[in-house]
Amino acid sequence: MASLYDLDQHTRDLLTLDTFLKQITVKEFVEGLTEDHTIQESNGRTAAINPKPYIRTFEASLEALGQISAELNSREQKIQHDARQADAAHQRTVAATESQCHALTNQFSDLDLLVSEVASTTTSLGEAVDLVSRQRNRAASSQFIIKCYISFLENDPTVVETMRTGSFEDQRQCAITVRQLLRIARKINNIPRAAVARENIEKYAEMVERELLKMFDKAYRSADMSSMKAVAGILTEFNGGASVIQIFVNQHDFFIMKDKLLHESMIDDDSVWQKLCDPTCEDAPFDTATKELLDEIRITVKKESLIIKRVFPHPFSVLRVFLQRLFAQTIQQRIELILSHAKSISTLAYLRTLQNAHKEIGALVEDLKAILKPDLDHGGGLSMLLDQNMQDVFVPYIENRQYIDTEKRNLQELTSVMLARFNNYHLNRKTSKNHKLLNKLGTVTGRERWAKNKNTGN
Repeated sequence: MASLYDLDQHTRDLLTLDTFLKQITVKEFVEGLTEDHTIQESNGRTAAINPKPYIRTFEASLEALGQISAELNSREQKIQHDARQADAAHQRTVAATESQCHALTNQFSDLDLLVSEVASTTTSLGEAVDLVSRQRNRAASSQFIIKCYISFLENDPTVVETMRTGSFEDQRQCAITVRQLLRIARKINNIPRAAVARENIEKYAEMVERELLKMFDKAYRSADMSSMKAVAGILTEFNGGASVIQIFVNQHDFFIMKDKLLHESMIDDDSVWQKLCDPTCEDAPFDTATKELLDEIRITVKKESLIIKRVFPHPFSVLRVFLQRLFAQTIQQRIELILSHAKSISTLAYLRTLQNAHKEIGALVEDLKAILKPDLDHGGGLSMLLDQNMQDVFVPYIENRQYIDTEKRNLQELTSVMLARFNNYHLNRKTSKNHKLLNKLGTVTGRERWAKNKNTGN
């Protein structure tokens, strides 16, 4: 029987495991085994087939394929044996790991329970410590308040005075202490000299507030924002901040300098009012000084809103008072002044001035909303306040049918004036025609008299 070594190199290469790993087909394999067994004649034609080379090649190939099959079976059995051993080892590892996980889970549960118990104990202990600390602080504060009350009872407020003349933090503690003393003094009436202590505390509280307001005014005039903020915070804790808001608004330079605008000398000349009285003037002007005042209000609110936000703990309350003061004192009084002057001239001038004022102040309100809304008007309270202030300015001029009656009176006056002009025009025209007729008659009569005299003389 032919062996593998009797085969040529091409066939030996074909009968290897690598050939079958390339997924070769049966047809391709057989063609590869027999491609060198065809005998060519000299004239190029194929000779008769000799079966012996095929038989030897196929026998040797069959033997080689049997060896390859046996080798593959051996490998497969070895791999299956190794796989079974690996699977068994994996099962043992999984079982051991599962047991360890269960043990670790049990330990973690025990530890978690222990930590929860410790945390519960610690929380209770912490709450108890906090309670004791608060009680201790309250006792120390009560002791200090009693000590201060006794000092006022003896008219010797040295302890509180030391705080008042110290740093801003000391002054804040002084203000809080005096506020608490005022509350206590107003409740205590059943001990000797309680009225004396209450009177001394009230006087001292007034002095503390007065000195703090002086400090705020001094800081305001020197533009010391940090001191203004500190004092404003102290007064806010002392009495809610009402007094410091009032002094900030009342002594503001804008309200002091703009008082001159409320005098009649600050009203435009007669040319403006003549245009307002002219019914043929379509673009009725508005008082120049009032427009300048509204422009300055825009600038002032934009600048002061930044200061108020920086200085005061509750800027909304300050802006509320500031805006109310602007509308009630400055804007409303200026509108009253120019409307009173317009009314003394004519009803038309009054209505046109009222319309222009409503338009200009409406634009002012919208501009102020745009200035305040990004940072200071989160809830819309200031916008509502501005709308209400604008309504309050014009309510006296539109309530109880005042505006309707004024419009009717204006129409009556304009109609009367136009009818009077119409009658005067036709009356003058009729009189002019009569004069022309008399002149013509006089001319004819004179000519006749001249002609008669001439004939008589002849």
